[in-house]
Amino acid sequence: MAAEAKITMLGVSGAGKTCYMLGLYATMQLGLQGFTLTTTDMDEDLRLTSLWERMVDDEGEDRWPPPTSNEPYQYDFDFSYGMRQLISFDWLDYRGGAMQSTSTQEDVEILINRLRESSCLFLCVSGEYLQEETSSDMQLMSIARKAGINRMNLFLADLTKNLKDSQRPFPIVIVITKYDKCYERAKDRVSRDKLFDNIKKMFNTLFLPSKDWLVMLCPVSLGKELGTDSLTGKIDPKNLHLPLVFALYAKLREYAITEQARVNETKIRLDTLRSGSWFQRLFAGDDERATESSLENYQNQLQDIQRRMALLAQELINAQIFLGGKEQQLDV
Repeated sequence: MAAEAKITMLGVSGAGKTCYMLGLYATMQLGLQGFTLTTTDMDEDLRLTSLWERMVDDEGEDRWPPPTSNEPYQYDFDFSYGMRQLISFDWLDYRGGAMQSTSTQEDVEILINRLRESSCLFLCVSGEYLQEETSSDMQLMSIARKAGINRMNLFLADLTKNLKDSQRPFPIVIVITKYDKCYERAKDRVSRDKLFDNIKKMFNTLFLPSKDWLVMLCPVSLGKELGTDSLTGKIDPKNLHLPLVFALYAKLREYAITEQARVNETKIRLDTLRSGSWFQRLFAGDDERATESSLENYQNQLQDIQRRMALLAQELINAQIFLGGKEQQLDV
């Protein structure tokens, strides 16, 4: 069965994408507030679990997954609540040459096609590039280049071309990986706000007053101790589930908009049938009953989607989510 949602994760080599995925899977495997994540491949489950256990139990360089190949890696998951599936999705960790200066045209085309099919993008920026406060645009330009943000913005520019006919904002999560590296800088609210302002400047097109992008800013960490001791520091994950919850909430929101439109259209049709003359209604009885049945079905589906959205929204109460550059409260 085809995945309902497609998530694509971008970031330069060393941004912590693979470790983030391992931590997310391990966190959600046991369940969090009733939500669970399972892979559709039992062998993949064993591989992910083994890699995670090595990160937790071992010390030294061997605890971290080895460098991966240049080929993208796809995961297939089911996301559930109370063991009942809410949505299925596939997740692509793109490690190809398209994020490097030496990319080939084939690399670029493969990635562009995947981005155009995606339901949500995760743009991973390593906290190691954000440890120091910046005082000039030149410093931000240097960080953007090292963190691959310039390259990400190029792909976003291409994606924008496909948003012109869409009335729905495209969901993006800016994931600040290795946020433990920023611990000293982000200890107080003022410094933390400046850090997030830096991110907004480097991704400035995502925060313009338009309705093209629904953006979540989310720092994540595998453990605070890792910021100063990556070899023996304790693994203690923070916020790993939030980007995924946002991505799936956004997909359900898309479903809800479509279903609401069906409800509205069906109500109009039913009102038209009911407002006809007695003679017209005499011959429209079957049509009216079928329309009533369709309306009830669409309303039930909409309520089910809204119920699932409400469950996810509970996890995102304190999330930083922006539309047109302005912070938003999630609606259901």
